Amino acid sequence: MPTWLYGDELPTPLAHGIAKYFSNSLREESLVTIALGGIIFTPGSVGTIQEIFQDVAQNHDATPGMISPMIFFGSDFWTKERPVYPLVKDLANGRTFDAFVTITDSTDEVISFLKSHPPLPV
Repeated sequence: MPTWLYGDELPTPLAHGIAKYFSNSLREESLVTIALGGIIFTPGSVGTIQEIFQDVAQNHDATPGMISPMIFFGSDFWTKERPVYPLVKDLANGRTFDAFVTITDSTDEVISFLKSHPPLPV
C-alpha cells in the first residue's frame, strides 16, 4: 500500500489506492499488524528495516495472536548490503517463529513458502 510520497520510494503497481497517514509509525504498525498472511521484504532502506523489526517483535511475542511468515527477497541485499537477515534468524533461533523466516531469490520459492506456512494461531 503506497502511503503518499516518500522521496525515493516508488509506489507499488499492485495497489489500487493511497492511504494517507500523517504518522509513519502508525502506518507501519498498521500494515505489519494486518499482514497476517506474511510479508515479503524486498530491498529497502530505513523504513523497510523498521517494518522488519516491528514484524520480528510481533512474531517473537505473538502479539496479534498469530505467527506470520517473513520472507526476505534478495539474498545478497539482506545478507551483505543490509545484513538484517542473519540477525533476524538469530533472534528467531529456538522460537516457534524460526520456521516462518526464510530468504530467497526465487518468486516460485516465495509462493511455495507462503503456501506451506500459513499463519499459525498461538
